[in-house]
Amino acid sequence: MKRLFNIFSVMALGIMIASCAPKAVVKEEITATREKPAEAQTVVVPDETVAEEKVTASDLGASETKKGAAKYASLSTEDEAISKKAEETGSLLTVHFDFDKHTVRDDDKGVLGKDANWLKVNASVKVRVEGHADERGEAEYNLALGEKRAVTVKAYLEAMGIRSDRLSTISYGTEKPADTGHNEDAWGRNRRAEFTIQN
Repeated sequence: MKRLFNIFSVMALGIMIASCAPKAVVKEEITATREKPAEAQTVVVPDETVAEEKVTASDLGASETKKGAAKYASLSTEDEAISKKAEETGSLLTVHFDFDKHTVRDDDKGVLGKDANWLKVNASVKVRVEGHADERGEAEYNLALGEKRAVTVKAYLEAMGIRSDRLSTISYGTEKPADTGHNEDAWGRNRRAEFTIQN
């Protein structure tokens, strides 16, 4: 009887070991299955891809022919020329004035029209209109004249649909000449209004 009990004990132990082994294997398979998807979801993004996505996102309004290549949007070849100047110098096209005048000359209305069109295409850009005068006359008078020129140009752009909160003005009078000469050509270049991009 004791011998029979020992045989049954050994058999029961064998059955228990056999029944435990598959559970361990199943458990390992489950663990492996759970870990593999986690590893598959880990994606390493190279820095170059991230940089490329940033450029694309910032250029949503840019011409599709130059996607991601330009800082400012362009819709025409004229816009592209202004955009190039804006990127290289931080300014737009300059307008000039007659001696002792602050009204926009007929030949510069087209220049302001191009600047206005470019500002419409680049609707987030703000500019400062800077008025200048030639060296003749008193400093105080030239500061006032430069201010009148800047204000006139600002009003002209507003009339063309540019919001006033995108435009600010300043006068430099004779402080920042474009040409340091002392003749009519130099004075003609110095009587001007320039645009400096603020953002």
